[in-house]
Parts: sequence; structure tokens; C-alpha cells
Amino acid sequence: MTPIRLLLFSLSLILLSCQPKMYQFTDYDFELKGFDWDESNYKFPQFIQDSVITKYGNQYAAWDYAYIGDIKRLHETWDISASPRDSLSKGAIDTFRTYRAVKAIDYILEAAKEEQIVIINEAHHMPQHRVFTTRLLEGLQQHGFKHLGLEAYYAYNKNDSMLQVKGYPTLTSGFYTKDPQFGQMIRKAHQLGFGIFGYESEGHAGGKEREINQARNIEQFLKAHPGEKFLIHCGFAHAFEGNLGGQWEKAMAGRLAEYTGIDPLTISQTDYSERSQRAFERPQYKITDVEAPTVYLKEENQPVTVTRNDGGFDLAVFHPRTKMKDGRAQWLVYGDRKVVPFAFPNLNLEPPYLVFAYVKGEEVGHAVPLDIQFSETKAANLVLHPGEYNIVVWNEEGRAVLTEIVVK
Repeated sequence: MTPIRLLLFSLSLILLSCQPKMYQFTDYDFELKGFDWDESNYKFPQFIQDSVITKYGNQYAAWDYAYIGDIKRLHETWDISASPRDSLSKGAIDTFRTYRAVKAIDYILEAAKEEQIVIINEAHHMPQHRVFTTRLLEGLQQHGFKHLGLEAYYAYNKNDSMLQVKGYPTLTSGFYTKDPQFGQMIRKAHQLGFGIFGYESEGHAGGKEREINQARNIEQFLKAHPGEKFLIHCGFAHAFEGNLGGQWEKAMAGRLAEYTGIDPLTISQTDYSERSQRAFERPQYKITDVEAPTVYLKEENQPVTVTRNDGGFDLAVFHPRTKMKDGRAQWLVYGDRKVVPFAFPNLNLEPPYLVFAYVKGEEVGHAVPLDIQFSETKAANLVLHPGEYNIVVWNEEGRAVLTEIVVK
């Protein structure tokens, strides 16, 4: 082959490699098989803006944006009624600058070694918090943790049996559990051999009764597994120890310590996380720009945390602000997960789309997807592990197509 022909051949190979992969799509009767009372498990942004906010309020709308991975809109919507917070004084800033920053995962795993109960909270509109708890699971298992209690998981025998048989979460596993990152937490815990249980109060009349019932439900699981180690994942202030005041008096974590005599390790993720604007963030968080989940240690290695009255959390995680790459939040990419470009330029389907990635072997439409992305173009960037997937592209008109991909 002459040098010119060799050059042309090399250029043709390069051009071919730059072409988007052509997928074989088939029309698909896509049905989301959730609860009858849930009008639509995953909604398009325009519907959330036009209907959910006006009918249910910004909190519900933020949850719906979270489920489809729309990080920007979830923060903006959650903060519709937010007010600016005070800033730190120069002296307080100088003091904070003397604190030592350590990796949150390493610190928590070391702190949890001798603990029987670890309680970690989440903001229900923050998939980032679910990702962090998921990243703790393997290390906690190595320290002897065997059980995962979830506020959002429905404590039905049928639910537990379904998880054991199917091996993956479904749209009827719980409430917030339909978020792909929550689903992945359940999927990972099950793969590691954790016993998963729901502890939510049923039929409670008010805030105080709910906290008591949650704690009593967890207490029953502790009694059934004496001496074994538990991770409890809850929402917001349920992880607060001591006198919270107000209607609750004590939160679930405080009640649990009271009933069992076990002092849990309590972790807040909700206090030092990003908002739509820095003005809405806690004073200490405003002045930070951590690259990874971080714990700050004061003098005598005491963690920075949040206290109130005579109680609080044992420690608090400072989460990094979201940085986007290829249209996806970088905190989604950890372990063997990576961004997988998925383009479908020749698809005869009008935008916009929701693009769903289902693990091959899990029931399409009933399993919690491993990933969902909203797209207004004929392309998406999915965050996936190596493996085989069914991909559904669904548009606002209710039309859908199905294809398969392999991620190496």
C-alpha cells in the first residue's frame, strides 16, 4: 500500500470511529407499573412546571425533578420560598480556616468500626445524598454491618419476598425509592447481603407519634437480631439526637437511644449541601468549595456539626457542589460507573425524551431504572456500570422505542 493510500485508509478509519453507533430500535408499548395512586412515576419537566408545582407545591416538584436527574431544576424549585442566611464574621471565617478537612467516607468508616447503629439522613430531593450512603455500604459491610433500615421502604412481607426473588427494587418498593440513585442503594445493599427493612410509622396521628413508632419499629428489628449492626437511612431531622424541641420533642434517633440504651453514630448530610444560590446556604458551607465529601475537624479532632438545645448530630458531611460534565453531575461517577454517550440521530421520534436504562434481566417498566436522563436532543449521556442494558426512549406523546446496549 502506497503512503497516500495508507493515509487515506487511516483517515477513513478515524472518520468511521467518530460516527455515532447505530442502534436497532423497535417500537415498544412502554408502561410504568407502579402504584395505582401514583399518576405517573416519571414526569417530563414541562408537566412538572405546569401541573405539579401548582397542584402539589414546590417540594413535590423538586422530588419529581430529582427522579429524572434534573439537578438544576430540583434546586431552583426547592428554593422557591428560600430566604438568604447570615454570613460568617471575619473572625469566624479565620477560625474555620484552621479546621482540618478529611475525607468523609474514610472518617465515617473508621468511626463506625465500634458502633452498633449508624444513622445517616438525606434531603428527599437530593440524589447526591443517596449516592453517598451507597458508597458507604461496602465499607460498613466489612465492619460487620448486616442490616439496612429505610424510612422510604415499604415494610410489607410481599415487598421483602419480591426483593429476595427478583433481586432488584421495583416501583412498588417504596416512595422515594423510585429515584434511580435510591434504587441503586437498595440494589447494592441486596447484592452485598444486607437485610433490608422498612421502619416507617403507619397510622400515626402526629409528629411525635411518628418518631416514637419509627424508633419502636427499629427496636423490634434490633431485638430480633441481637448484637448485630445496623445502618439506618432516614430523612432530615429524624437523625437528630437529644432534645429537638417543638412538636416532636425528640426525633427518631433520640427515641431509639432512649428505648435501646444504644448511643448511635448520627450523621447529617442535609446541613452542609448546596442550594440553588450560596445566599441560601449555611454560613460555614458558603465559604467552602470541597472537591469530595468532607468532614471538618476542630480542636481535639471534634467534627463540625449542627447542634440545637441539648442535642444534635455526631458529625456532618460537607458535600461538593455539583459540577457538570457531559451533561451529568460528576458525583454520579464513582467506582466502575462511567458516562456512556448514547446518540440516536436517525430515530423517528419527536423530542423531548426521557431516556431510561434498565439492567438486562430486570423488568422494564417495573424495575427502578439504573439511570434516567431528560433530553431535548437525539442524544443522552447515561451513567452506567459495565454490563448489559435495555434502553427505552420515551417522548411526551407517549411513544417509545426499545434497544439494547453493552457497556464494557
